[in-house]
Amino acid sequence: MSQFGDAIDFILHSSEARSGGTNVGGSQLWPLIGKHLELTGASVGIAVAIAVPLALWLGHIGKGEFLATSIANVGRAVPSLALIAFFVAYLGVGFTNVTLALVLLAIPPILTNTYVGVRQVDRDSVDAARGMGMTGLQIVRAVELPLALPLVFGGIRTSVVNVIATATIAPLAGVVTLGDPIIAGGVYGDDGRLGASILVALIAIAAEALFAFLQHLSVPQGIRMTQQPLRRQKNAMRRITLAMLAALALVVVVAGCGSDSSSSTSSSSTSASTSTPAASTPASTSADTTAGSGGTITHNPGNGSTTVVVGSKNFTEQKVLGEIYSQALQAAGYQTKTALNLGDEKTALKALNDGSIDGYPEYTGTALLSFFNVPTDKLPSDPAKAYDEVKADFAKENPPIEALAPTPFTSSNEVGLTQAQDKKLGGITKISQLKGKSQDLTLYGTPECRQRLDCLLGLQKVYGLKFKKFVPVDPSLRHEVLQKGQADLSIVFTTDPQNTRDNVVLLKDDKGMFPPYNSTFLVKKSFADKAGPDLAKTIALVNQGLTADAIQELNARVDLDKQTPAVVATQYLQESRYVK
Repeated sequence: MSQFGDAIDFILHSSEARSGGTNVGGSQLWPLIGKHLELTGASVGIAVAIAVPLALWLGHIGKGEFLATSIANVGRAVPSLALIAFFVAYLGVGFTNVTLALVLLAIPPILTNTYVGVRQVDRDSVDAARGMGMTGLQIVRAVELPLALPLVFGGIRTSVVNVIATATIAPLAGVVTLGDPIIAGGVYGDDGRLGASILVALIAIAAEALFAFLQHLSVPQGIRMTQQPLRRQKNAMRRITLAMLAALALVVVVAGCGSDSSSSTSSSSTSASTSTPAASTPASTSADTTAGSGGTITHNPGNGSTTVVVGSKNFTEQKVLGEIYSQALQAAGYQTKTALNLGDEKTALKALNDGSIDGYPEYTGTALLSFFNVPTDKLPSDPAKAYDEVKADFAKENPPIEALAPTPFTSSNEVGLTQAQDKKLGGITKISQLKGKSQDLTLYGTPECRQRLDCLLGLQKVYGLKFKKFVPVDPSLRHEVLQKGQADLSIVFTTDPQNTRDNVVLLKDDKGMFPPYNSTFLVKKSFADKAGPDLAKTIALVNQGLTADAIQELNARVDLDKQTPAVVATQYLQESRYVK
């Protein structure tokens, strides 16, 4: 009950975000509610304009039953997220593209119900109207549509509830709705997730009640009087109850998925201060990743009694690292499981602390900023010092956490833009040169970028930049929004293979805002002691080959060559001769 009370407090009162830097909840929810309703209204309105006339015509002429049934079945079978992903892939992110995806989701119930409603109209009534000299259009308007209205409104109400619930995933495509608190748990916390879910459910119930009232007003009185009042009341209550349960179920599911897709921190690469890379062809699977191999993993049967659950955050590099560690530990004799794509850094650390996972890769700079609140001007610029500080800080935690030997590669978030955009801005090379220009530019970044000192918050505080607009987007789209011209600037990862392929300009961090990002495998000390020395030894061994060039190549195999992280991890371990 206390969590429910905290969620209500989130709805009613504004407070600082979970990690600081911005306010959330209370009055801050009104723009999210407005965009949620706008997206729902546009989607359902277009769906009604398409489906109702089409279904009335097909029902009137008595054809199209197969079409109506097929559309209904396909509409139920196609996942909503897949529809949005399809439109984003071909048209980019934004309100229009998400609306089109939701229109396709909304059409099937409206089309099917309207068609069935018209076909159930008594044919004698239609023949009588035709015998009185009424035209086909007059019959549809004066006879078939009024008699079919109850079913028509039933289809509309179903679509409205579906769209309201599905609009919670719109923030993944750059449209900030009430799904933002559900997806970006690192910004809003669990109270925000539950509070937003409650609001979505309430909106769905209100929409159901509103359309039931509109149906009551629209259905002719003579038709209403022929209906059985008791049954009508029971059906209405049943629909409202089902709408409420459906909305709650959907938002809970989205909340679970959202934590997986609430983007994460920085990735990794060669340097935080990077200039425009030279153009290059996409990396292929033939590239060598054997640098730094230090021997073969030794299989120890004694480790078989220990199961290691390896987690990761929610972007390509993390998934690759998670698979590498899982497969390497399995080769060392451990039983292993994976829990990849957990979400942001706070979600991953929480999973480690509560025992859901036994270890996961984290970046030193991320840990210093997000977990230990080190001020930007106090961040060590030397990777070794950053790791030593992280290791010492985690050792003081309750329970203590070990930060195992880091990877050779280091990196950071970076501000990226296309060469065309760079030319429009006068050929800038440093972030500080955005001063006086940023107010006319749109910046895209991961959802938690809004309250991270190595992202939007740092650009505002350290560089004094104000942007025309910041748009949170799924990390997998950070390059796509640049290439499609939707973003003027995008926060990218400096190990992204797209930087080279797309000839992205990376602005130099001339004020040292971005800390070094070596990856270290975090594990609770109690578990490390239980697992024995082979755990740390194996992690340190496979880390030797993870140079900047190697990790960028592995990322390319997933992002560009479309291989799975598991396959790429196997290739790395075999090519580096860590396993036979």
